[in-house]
Amino acid sequence: MATLKNNWLRAITLGLFMMGLIFTSQAGEIDPPKKDKKGATGVAIKETAPTKMLNQTWHYNGGPTDSPTDASKYSLSSGEPCGILQETVCKLNAPASIANPNQPDMNAEVEVDGEPEPRTITQRINDAFSGSTPQANETVQSFKGL
Repeated sequence: MATLKNNWLRAITLGLFMMGLIFTSQAGEIDPPKKDKKGATGVAIKETAPTKMLNQTWHYNGGPTDSPTDASKYSLSSGEPCGILQETVCKLNAPASIANPNQPDMNAEVEVDGEPEPRTITQRINDAFSGSTPQANETVQSFKGL
């Protein structure tokens, strides 16, 4: 009777040992579950590539006393002509503001080849008027009379 118990114990032990080997050998083949990265608040953070905002063409609608750096003075361009005078901005190339998509984002940065640091849309508008005559650049596409 004692040998019968020992044989059963050996059989059960050997069976459990074999099952352990089988599960252990397959453990390397199964992908581990993906862990979410969590921020300080404990909310899962989804990693995404930085998005690049798309530029749009804006038409300046300001008058003689308005500033071309005032975003509220622009509307999306629908092909309005600019004319030949070069007194103020006519067409502006800039992304829409996240806060107000009906206005250009004057704080968006523009990277220009040959310049060490990106500059904002506002700075690029001011750059266009920094010389004795207005000069178009990557942001200020054309000028018009007041």
